[in-house]
Amino acid sequence: MNANEIESKQEKQALNQKPRLKGFGYLYRRGTIWWVRYSIRGKDFRESSGSERDRDAMKLLKLRWQELGRGRFIGPAQERVTMEELFKSLEMDYSTNGRRSFGTLKGRLVHLRAAFVGLRAVDVTEQKIENYKQMRLAEKTMRGNKPIQSATVNRELSMLRKAFRLAVRQRRIAAAPSIDLLAENNVRQGFIEPPDLEKVVSALPNHLRDFTRFAYITGWRVGEIRGLEWSKVNRQSKTIVLGRSKNGEPRILPLVGELDKIIDRRWQARTIATKEGSTRLSGYVFHCGDGRPIGDFRKAWGTACTKAAMTGLPIESCRRTTFVKL
Repeated sequence: MNANEIESKQEKQALNQKPRLKGFGYLYRRGTIWWVRYSIRGKDFRESSGSERDRDAMKLLKLRWQELGRGRFIGPAQERVTMEELFKSLEMDYSTNGRRSFGTLKGRLVHLRAAFVGLRAVDVTEQKIENYKQMRLAEKTMRGNKPIQSATVNRELSMLRKAFRLAVRQRRIAAAPSIDLLAENNVRQGFIEPPDLEKVVSALPNHLRDFTRFAYITGWRVGEIRGLEWSKVNRQSKTIVLGRSKNGEPRILPLVGELDKIIDRRWQARTIATKEGSTRLSGYVFHCGDGRPIGDFRKAWGTACTKAAMTGLPIESCRRTTFVKL
């Protein structure tokens, strides 16, 4: 009796014996491994449970039955979907929809890829995700060698959750693992009043003074102010247009009061003297004095805070104070 005849005999025996799921499928063995066989809309499916225990095979068969009942049946194809495919799909979704956080996404996927590289999506269980949380919290930041905060891990977990949800929506996998976020206890502190701000500003280099005042009044992010170009400033209507908000509407900032004075001063400072003795105009509203955009100034900020007897005050205090006063 050849191998095919033996397999056929085993399947016939399985049809007349339990375990099976009535009306859907049954179990049978190939050697010592239990397999499941079922039929959906006339299409025959066979899957290995990978186990020598019939209870594991029955769990697999019931899982497929439940997926079918929920309208989420994918079948054996989901067993081949890898985590790298999920991450690439998420990147494509962000790129296609023009999401502003696409650049941030790439940074957050670095750690997720390192942890889940080579795994299939179905292999990423709640326990593996819990292990990832503990691993990340035990690591240190590359800059400053400080502990990783819960908020940082949560942003990464949010990307992981989005990747799984997208795969479910695209019917690449039948279900996603439950992903619980960490409690965030790292509430940011640090606010600054106008008199204290001017103490710090007076200790800053000239090119950073109006930059800091602008940040304090508007609450804009440092990166947004760095990249502000004159093409975004309308001096006739006294407005600045900065990209679009989350709802797609343009963000318009009216130039009134001190803001108008700051922009006037920056307009006067846009003319740059070159080494050749000529002049040119800077395209950036705030620059280093030679037309280049302002770079990392944390050292200068820290020095100014020390001189103003306000050691440890982060530049983000300007943004936080703005929103507290709204």
